[in-house]
Parts: sequence; structure tokens; C-alpha cells
Amino acid sequence: MKNLRYNLRTDWLFYLFVIAYAYLILNMTFRLWFGGGINIFASYSSASTPADMLIDANKVYWSKTCFLFLTLFLYSLNLDYRFVVGVAATFWAGSLIIMFGPTLVLISVAILGTALITQQVLRKQILSPPRS
Repeated sequence: MKNLRYNLRTDWLFYLFVIAYAYLILNMTFRLWFGGGINIFASYSSASTPADMLIDANKVYWSKTCFLFLTLFLYSLNLDYRFVVGVAATFWAGSLIIMFGPTLVLISVAILGTALITQQVLRKQILSPPRS
């Protein structure tokens, strides 16, 4: 496809991440707005009191905020975006696994993020190409 930033044949792993992330957001949005107000944090936390749930929600927000900051910061250092996404996603999944334990989604994101990092290291494409 001419409109994609990267070649779909060689960078399918990156596009798999984009599709998986879109699915995660759509699933969460559907459950939030049409699922009777399901508590999204309940998939991470087993807190039994509202105070404990608030602490766990803050941990999840912290992890996602770090994901966003890492993406912006590493990209601003002229690192390749595919590498940046891999690092940020691996941090996000790893931090939540450490705090709440493994889930299928978190393990999948950790594997996919690590695969993106590995791919870019093997390609020697950690830095963005110079601008013309």
C-alpha cells in the first residue's frame, strides 16, 4: 500500500501491533460504554475495597502514562518509531505484570514489544534515517 509509512511485507510485526492495540481500545471502549459500565481495572486488580481499587487504578494510569511518555521521549531522541513502540509496549506490559501478575494480553504485548525491539536491533535500524 502506498499510503502506509512502512512496507506491509517487511513490517507486518509493527502493523500487527497497531491492529492489536486498536482491538484492545475498541474492546475496552465497547465494554465501558455498552457493557453496563464494566470496571476496566478489574481485569488487573483483585482489590476488595474502593480505596485499594483506587490505588490499583493509579498504578494502571502510571504505567500507561509512562508508555505514552516513553513513546514521545524516545521518538524525540530520533530513535526509529518501531523500536520506540517496542520499548514502550514492553515497559507497559512488564510493569503491569510485575504489579498485578501475568495475563494473556500483557504476555502477548510483552512478546510483541520484545519482537519489535529484536527486529529493529537485528536490522540495525534503531535510529531513524537521516532527513533529507
